[in-house]
Amino acid sequence: MTSTQPQQDERPPLSPLQIQASRLFEAHQYKSGELVALMELSQMKQKPQDVCIAMTLEILGNCAVSTERNRQANDYFRDAAEVVHSHFQRERGETYTKEEVTSSWEANLRVKESRALSNVGSIIEAAAILERSFPRTRNSEHQREPHDHATLESLMLLGNLHTMSGRVSDAVTEYKFALLKNPYALEAVERLAKLGCDECTILALVDVGLNRLVKEQLNVAQSKNKSTRDTFVDDSKAFESSTKTLLPLREYALAHSTLHRNQLSSSLQHFTQLSSQFPHHPYLLLQKAHVQQELGHILASEQNYQRVRALDSHWMEGMDKYAHLLFQLRMSRKNAFMLQQGGFIHYQFSGHGGRDKMENDSVTCGVEDTLGQLSADLLDIDDKKPEPWVCLSLYHLARDDHDKSIAFVDKAISINQQHSYAHYLRGSILLASHRPDHAVVSFFRANDLQRDIPSYEGLVESYLAAEKFKEAICTAKEAISSAPRDARAITLVGLALSQAPASQQHGEGKERAKRALKRALALDPGAPRPLFALVDLHASEGNFDTCVKLLRDAMEGGKSDMSDSTSPAATSHTVTWNKEHGDVIQAKMAEIYTLSESYTEALECYHVAISMNPQNGLAIQGLERLEKIMRGVDPDEEMDEDGEIEEEDAGQE
Repeated sequence: MTSTQPQQDERPPLSPLQIQASRLFEAHQYKSGELVALMELSQMKQKPQDVCIAMTLEILGNCAVSTERNRQANDYFRDAAEVVHSHFQRERGETYTKEEVTSSWEANLRVKESRALSNVGSIIEAAAILERSFPRTRNSEHQREPHDHATLESLMLLGNLHTMSGRVSDAVTEYKFALLKNPYALEAVERLAKLGCDECTILALVDVGLNRLVKEQLNVAQSKNKSTRDTFVDDSKAFESSTKTLLPLREYALAHSTLHRNQLSSSLQHFTQLSSQFPHHPYLLLQKAHVQQELGHILASEQNYQRVRALDSHWMEGMDKYAHLLFQLRMSRKNAFMLQQGGFIHYQFSGHGGRDKMENDSVTCGVEDTLGQLSADLLDIDDKKPEPWVCLSLYHLARDDHDKSIAFVDKAISINQQHSYAHYLRGSILLASHRPDHAVVSFFRANDLQRDIPSYEGLVESYLAAEKFKEAICTAKEAISSAPRDARAITLVGLALSQAPASQQHGEGKERAKRALKRALALDPGAPRPLFALVDLHASEGNFDTCVKLLRDAMEGGKSDMSDSTSPAATSHTVTWNKEHGDVIQAKMAEIYTLSESYTEALECYHVAISMNPQNGLAIQGLERLEKIMRGVDPDEEMDEDGEIEEEDAGQE
C-alpha cells in the first residue's frame, strides 16, 4: 500500500484462528490450513457483514489454488472481493460502479480471481473481470491511463490474456502501461517487440519509465532527508546515475526489437554485447543461440546451447530448439538430400534417400542417443512442459517414425497451445508425410503466434506442394514485407515464382524468379537454398554452363572465406554451410554434368563428393545412375539381386 492510499485500505487485524490458518498455509500445510479456515468461516457466517470474513475467504482461496482447485478458488476470491467492495463503499459513503475496485485489497483479490479462471482456460472471462475491475481513465490531456489501483501484476496478466485471445492492440496497451510502471519488466519489453511495437516506441517507454522511477526514489529520499539542499542535490545525482546503470535496458530492448523484426544480424550483435556484459546469464546465451541457429551458424549455436546446459542443468526453456539443432547438425551429415530442400527445419525431413544403404550409420545412432538422452533429462526435470515432448517428437523423427513423432508433438500442443515451435514442428512433419493441406493449418497457427521467416517458409512450401501457387506467392510477398532484407524471405518469392504456372505470371515468372534468387544470393552469398533453386531453374532451361559456374563460385567462395575469417561473408552460410557441406555442392555439380552428358566430369565430382562424405546419399544414388548410363542401361530400370534387368514381358517373347 502506498502512502497516497487512504487508511481504510488497510486490512483489519487477523483473528487468532486466521493467524493459525495463515501460518499453516505459509508452511505449505494446505489441508490443515483449509480445515482451520473453514472452522473460522463457519463461525463468521453469523455475521455476514463483517469484513473479516473476506480474510478467511482469501486464505481458503489461496489453499485451493495451491492444490490446483482453481474453480473453487475462483468462488472464494470472488466472494471475498464482493465483501471488501461493499465494506469500503459503506465506510466511505462514495459511489462506485458494481465492478470497479475500491481498494488495493480488493484489487489483489480481483487479480487472484482472474488468475484462477485463466488457469482453467476461461481466458475471455478472466480478462473481463480485470477490465471491469480496473477501468481505464483519461488524464487532463485526454490520454488513457491505467486505473489508480492497477498493479504491475494486473497489467501483465491482462496483457497476457488479451494476447491469448487475439486482442493484440489491447495487449500492447497493457504492456505499455506495465513498462511505464516498471521499466525493468523485461517480459513486457519482449512482448511488445513480439507483437510488433516499433523500436522507437519501446525505447521511449523505457526512458519515461526510468525517469518516473528516478522521481519516485527522489521523492522517497526527499521525505526522509531533512538535511541541506546541497545534500539533496548530491542524492539526486546519485539516484539518477545508479538507476540508469543498473541494467542496459536500451540494449535489451534493441536486441528483442531487431529479433522480432527479423533483423537477425543486428539482433545477434546486441545479444553478443549483452552476453559479454553478463557472461553467465543462461537466458541471454539461449537467445544468442537461437539467433545463431536461424542465421545458419550451427556450430556456434551448439556451443552456446551447451553453455546454457552447463550453467543450469535444469534449464528447460528453449531446449526443444536445441533438440532440433542436434537433429539438424547430425542428420545433415547423414543424408545430403535433406540439404537440398533448404529452410530452417523442412530440409531435415525432405527425403531419406540412401539411408537404407547405411546399415551401420553411426551418425544416425548419434542422433538417437543424443536426442534420447536430452529427452530423458527434460522429462525428469518437468513432464508438464511442452519442451520434453517436442524433443521426444524429434527423437522419433530421427528414427523415421512419423506416427509417434506426431503423437508426441500433439502432446506438447495439448500442454501449451501457445507454443509456436510445436505447431511449426507439427506442420513440418505433416509436410514430410505428404499432407500439405493439413500442414498449412499448423504453419498458419505457428505464424499467427510468431511471425518469423521459418513459419513463412513452411506455409510457402505447403502451398506449393498443394499446387496453390497464388497463395504461395502472396505468402512469400508477405514474408518480404516482414523482413525486406532477409535472404530467406526473398528466396521464398523466387521459389514460388519459379514453380507457378506461366499462365499466372504472364510469361515473366521465370525471369522474376531468377532476379529474386540472385538478390537472395547477393544478400547471403553461399546460402544453399537460393543457390540450388537458381541452379535448378537454369538447368530446366538447359543452361548447364551457368549452373556449373554458380556451383563453382559457391565452392570457391567458401574456400576464400575460410582463409579470411574476418571477411563479412565469414558470418554467413558461406562458411557455416559450404565449409561443412562441400560434398553436397560437388554432388549437385555431378548431377548437372550428367544432364549435360559430360560423364567424365560427373564421375569425378561424384567420387570427390563421396571422398568428402562417404554417407552422402545424393552422391551414392547419383553415381549408381551414372554408371548405368555409361553402360548403356536405362537408369530407371530396376535391378534384380543378380544385377540383371527385370523385364516383365521377357519370357513371353
